Amino acid sequence: MQIKGVWCYLGRALARTWRAGLALFVLNFSVIAWQNIHMYQATQLAVLGVDALFLLTSCLLYGWLWGLVPWRPLRRGALGISVGVSLLLWCVELFTIVTYQTQVGAGIVTAILQTNPQEAGEYLRMYVGWRGLVLLALALVAIYAVQRWRRTGMRQRLFTVHSNARQADRQTFSPRFWAGVLLPLLAVAWGSGYVLWTQWHSFVINDSLDIPLVRIAAATDTAVTNIRAFKQLQSEAAADVELTANNSDVPYVVFILGESTSRARMHLYGYPLENTPNLDELAAKGEIAVYQDAITPATATVAALRRLLTFADNESQKPWYEHNNIMDVMHAAGYRTYWLSNQESSGIWGNVAQLFASRADESHFTQPRESHEENGNLDERLFPMVDEMLARPAAKNFYVIHLMGGHGLYYLRYPYLFTKFMPEDVPAPQDTLTDDERLEVAQYENALYYNDFIVSSLMGKFADKEALVIYLPDHGEDLYDNGRHFSGHVEEHPTKATCEVPLIFWASPAYRAHHPEKWQAICAAVNRPYMTDDIIHTLLDVLDIHTVEYDATKSVVNPAFDASRRRIVYGQDYDAVLK
Repeated sequence: MQIKGVWCYLGRALARTWRAGLALFVLNFSVIAWQNIHMYQATQLAVLGVDALFLLTSCLLYGWLWGLVPWRPLRRGALGISVGVSLLLWCVELFTIVTYQTQVGAGIVTAILQTNPQEAGEYLRMYVGWRGLVLLALALVAIYAVQRWRRTGMRQRLFTVHSNARQADRQTFSPRFWAGVLLPLLAVAWGSGYVLWTQWHSFVINDSLDIPLVRIAAATDTAVTNIRAFKQLQSEAAADVELTANNSDVPYVVFILGESTSRARMHLYGYPLENTPNLDELAAKGEIAVYQDAITPATATVAALRRLLTFADNESQKPWYEHNNIMDVMHAAGYRTYWLSNQESSGIWGNVAQLFASRADESHFTQPRESHEENGNLDERLFPMVDEMLARPAAKNFYVIHLMGGHGLYYLRYPYLFTKFMPEDVPAPQDTLTDDERLEVAQYENALYYNDFIVSSLMGKFADKEALVIYLPDHGEDLYDNGRHFSGHVEEHPTKATCEVPLIFWASPAYRAHHPEKWQAICAAVNRPYMTDDIIHTLLDVLDIHTVEYDATKSVVNPAFDASRRRIVYGQDYDAVLK
């Protein structure tokens, strides 16, 4: 009888918690199933089946162990928190899957940690909107209604069967039932548990278990590590730069850092809408070198800037922040360095661009970005700032000018005067998009039309000087391309549109006259395949500045350039998969 009592107690524990265990399984396995099918195109279904068995067993075991706890409030609280956290993470993963076709990674977590309330508001308006808020409200009402119904129904059922409870217990937990059902279940559970511990333990330790809790925790750890690295970069001394050659004599070097600009959306690169009239004119005159096959190393600002502005790239064997950065190198080469930005001057957890800005001799932002600020500054606000710097130059000057460019929300990026394109102007094949989608495409094209004015005007400010200007956005932008109902960009899901960026060199007449061989090399390389994480090598090559990290095979204008280098973006081979 004692064995029977223990057996029945174990059975009651399982009966109390199997629903919670099943809920945990569904919430976690649905995400794993999406990843398997999305990544392997249903070619790894056997592995998925094994994952399902192990995960189901582990979830039931987890619930059963809590079911053994005799104190009901603790038992219910622990399982409620477990299911609640899994539900919250499932909702987050579902949102990123629907919006970005990817799961939560370090890039998304970093973006969350580095945003401010104003940016969060813009994000919600762009990706959620009133329709999403209404759906969320309806979902919450539905959950509340179901809970009310369950509680009411439970009370009624308890009242109805109270007199028969003892009889039901005797029938439900009979020795024959548990000998025939519970014993095999427990044997399978413990056997699977042993396999889980011996096989999956290493997976968990190595961050390879794909349940949302483990993956998001690993992504958060990576994001926080990167944020701390930003602070480490800020504290490093410029004296660490070791120059091996410095024959630079160009008085004005300008790096225009664009934002969210896809080259396939520019008329300069063949898009039907005439949204780059000024750059078109410069190209027709032969005054700019337009690179045809440049891609970004990452499709989010933070990740891209870590590569664009340092010697770090896919082949790096050490963290990005242990490499020299462009601001320190140019300062060591005798340039006065400037960071002029229309982007944020701070974020809640720090900002990589701001940290590079702190390495400059002078850094100026169009306004302090605080949580209460009106985020409507146009890029033309940079013009007087540039004029002020030009009024008091040094012998050699290096400027980084950081634009808002094509960053969403797109209608905030241009003045009314530049409203040139309307939804009905959107060309085929996107003329079949919904009215709202065509409106957003038109707004993006207007943002690029305004960006053409900004970039060409900045070039014009150096026309009477000996100057070299490079225009390069951090990454591209998706605008309902290839049948996807999505606009924007995300690091974890690179696409052709978010990878492909314009790369443009402009040289003043004085520079072309003084350095004809350099300009010829720049123009001769426009068709070479190039990934912009090596832009620092190219810039230093053009300026005849070398450091111990400089590599001629990574300079697109150098005869030694290695055009066979694989271009990997977030683990995907661009030329083999995305192009």
